[in-house]
Amino acid sequence: MKISAIGNTPAFGRKPNSKEMEIYTSSLNQGLQILGKQVDLILHNASAPAVKNENTGIGSLFSRTTASKLIPFLKEHAFSHIQQEPNNLRQAMDNSPYAPEADTKNIFMIPLEKLASNEYGYILSRETFNKIIKNNPDPVRVDYDYVRKNYDIALKEAFNNSKENEKLNTEFLKFKKLNEGVYEQSAIYRILCKENNNKNWQDWKGIDKELYTDTNSQEAKSRIAELKEKHKEEYDLYLFEQMILEKENQKSNKLSKKTGISIIGDSPVASSAVEEWVNQKLFLKDKALGCPPDFFSLEGQRWGFKYYDPDKIFNKDGTLGEAGKIMQKKYENYFASFPGGVRIDHIIGLIDPFIYTVSEKMTPQNSGRIYTNSASKYRKDGYSSYADIMSKIILPAAKKYGLDKSSIICEDLGEVTNPVKWVMKKLGLGGISVTQFGYRGGTAPEANTIMIGSHDNKSFLEYVDDLFKNYKSEEFLNKTKYLAFDTVPKGTSRVEIRNIYKSLREDKLKFINASFTELFASPAKRVQIFFTDLFGIAKTYNRPGTTEGNWSLRLGEDFEKDYYTAVSKGIAPNFPKAIAEALRHRGLDKGNEDLMKNLENSAKILQEK
Repeated sequence: MKISAIGNTPAFGRKPNSKEMEIYTSSLNQGLQILGKQVDLILHNASAPAVKNENTGIGSLFSRTTASKLIPFLKEHAFSHIQQEPNNLRQAMDNSPYAPEADTKNIFMIPLEKLASNEYGYILSRETFNKIIKNNPDPVRVDYDYVRKNYDIALKEAFNNSKENEKLNTEFLKFKKLNEGVYEQSAIYRILCKENNNKNWQDWKGIDKELYTDTNSQEAKSRIAELKEKHKEEYDLYLFEQMILEKENQKSNKLSKKTGISIIGDSPVASSAVEEWVNQKLFLKDKALGCPPDFFSLEGQRWGFKYYDPDKIFNKDGTLGEAGKIMQKKYENYFASFPGGVRIDHIIGLIDPFIYTVSEKMTPQNSGRIYTNSASKYRKDGYSSYADIMSKIILPAAKKYGLDKSSIICEDLGEVTNPVKWVMKKLGLGGISVTQFGYRGGTAPEANTIMIGSHDNKSFLEYVDDLFKNYKSEEFLNKTKYLAFDTVPKGTSRVEIRNIYKSLREDKLKFINASFTELFASPAKRVQIFFTDLFGIAKTYNRPGTTEGNWSLRLGEDFEKDYYTAVSKGIAPNFPKAIAEALRHRGLDKGNEDLMKNLENSAKILQEK
């Protein structure tokens, strides 16, 4: 069988001119409205683009490039949201956003170009800023060692200079007075990490290890006061950074309201290191959250994330216990920061968690579903109580900030147990259908979010290459067959469908196009596209179980040109074409002839070379 190659012909796509773009955008929005869909881009802050003279080595959705270039681009292509990674402060030597140090915000999101401008009174000198830009080792990859070093230099300088800025200094003193209680523990933790050579807090000695476990301890109070005085500059710098991030978060939300493209947050299943350190008595001892042995991991997955003692989450009368109130506050903070909604990582861990013994090899005797296991003291009778965390903590937190269940994306990939299925159905929650994992678009639930892949997959182009290398496999044969059934125009005969899926097996570009059409033709109301797949980037962003090179891939400054080039080659989504084909599949092209004509004309423009 002869298989065509991907994008081996030089192509230079063009952007529609202003008149064409007006029709293009209007047609996409109209088509999505008829299909009852919305489209999100998945883009982590670190991966956001930056123009050359503002590229500090890492991206930010708070940056001027995001506001001036990325959001207008997404608006033209009818996107409604950007889903980012968890924005928590990262651990000093860990690049992963899914194992946070604290619930405070990630300082790498601070747009240094704004600090070096009139917007903040030039508290960062142009000399320092330009030096960081000039020496940036890679414009499209994050060098975290470089970023850590230079953000430390830049933010210290900005903070010192802010003391001479009467407006900013007054604002900071007010912020500290009102919010010190919120940030104290995280700031002290960062200071103690340095004093203890970045060792795990569980290896700290003396009072430091249990500094906040007894709030009435005079020894602890004295130690905290000592640390605040000894490291006053570092302590205040920590609070200053969080003040800047709060200001930028508010500006971002105002921009979202103005443009119609809002940010979706991401809440990690992991409790932060600070949360575990401060609340040691509330967690199960020698236990952690993970995944059982399965096809992907024969040994099971030992994540090492501590899990709250269920008796501390809810009291016997069903009211929130001490741990439950901490969880409530955490989710309220998420929904307050992200009016676009929140993705909840590993929802299974909140409904029917798999808990293992940290100090022992994982066995059926010492590991299992803590609420389902017949030997567990926390075993639940009946499914209704499995919904407690969602119904008593998370949904009320969303409601408090004007959001409902449609604004919550539940990442339910993995072993979805019967209690999880029951809770999701009972509460009307939407999960995730990843077509790269074998999910079929035609059977995706309406409440679900459908996508080709996310940050934990190979890029779509890499996946396609691998799939076509194994063109005789059952996976490939089934994939192309169902892809044909789920994307062809309504009323297509079975003979024609067979010819179509035969062509999908022989032509990678047809397969790619059908795969994007599948997203829009499916019943799922929300479509998400990871940034590598939108821009035709054949590179993997994160390889689970590894550390080298992860979380570093970025969009280049010329991302717009890159998109039009990729789409003209057929390796990026041609939105008008995919939406037109989805309308035909659903039989919604009838009565919408003018729209179909506009979509087809727009699709042809994107294919011009």
